[in-house]
Amino acid sequence: MLRLNREKNNVSTFIKKECANYNIGYNCDGVMINRKLHQWIDKEYANKKCKVVEGNKCSYYDLCLKPLQGSF
Repeated sequence: MLRLNREKNNVSTFIKKECANYNIGYNCDGVMINRKLHQWIDKEYANKKCKVVEGNKCSYYDLCLKPLQGSF
């Protein structure tokens, strides 16, 4: 049986499919990473609604995901 993807191609769908911090309901795990691959939990992001989906900036998204996506 062939299953078709019926989700629209937008930022929310991209976050859901590609972001390592994504949790059900667009909640963020808050794990940040810098260019030297150092990781930490950012309390400003952890267990809160995804900032990108809400239209705000996210350093993890800008550094790790935006280059994969192209420009929206």
